[in-house]
Amino acid sequence: MSEKSPLDDWRFLLGTWKGRAEGGQFGVKGMIEGVVVFSCEPSAMFIMGTGENRSEGQLLHKSISMLFYDSGGRKFRRKTFFSYGFVDNEVECARTESEIKFDVTREPMPKQYEGTCWRSFVRKISDTKVAMGLEVAKEGKEFKPFGESIIEKVK
Repeated sequence: MSEKSPLDDWRFLLGTWKGRAEGGQFGVKGMIEGVVVFSCEPSAMFIMGTGENRSEGQLLHKSISMLFYDSGGRKFRRKTFFSYGFVDNEVECARTESEIKFDVTREPMPKQYEGTCWRSFVRKISDTKVAMGLEVAKEGKEFKPFGESIIEKVK
């Protein structure tokens, strides 16, 4: 019999989610609409998310993320690949029952963000509502919100 994994607490994510973020978030002005589908791919040891965001009907970006629990390091890890051409390597830096925060290392680092520290988070509001977002800080400074989307489960 296998042990329960902390990943099991996040399996409520499986399915299709939609959300909206308003005004000037994530470096984009106006309304951002997103869809993400979570599944157990390539196995039950992962939660894969495939998503896309649009603004005024135009595609902003697509992404694929792989969330998994590193039992050796006893931390969640996530790799997120963006159609912009970069990858976020995310390692858990804080966790509660309802939230995982990740320190983010971006590669390759765009020149405009050199010297910038990133954190991402996923926060369970309910079994059908989740907040996902980013925080940003200059080295040695406090983190500030960079953008947050509330997504709701559709099926």
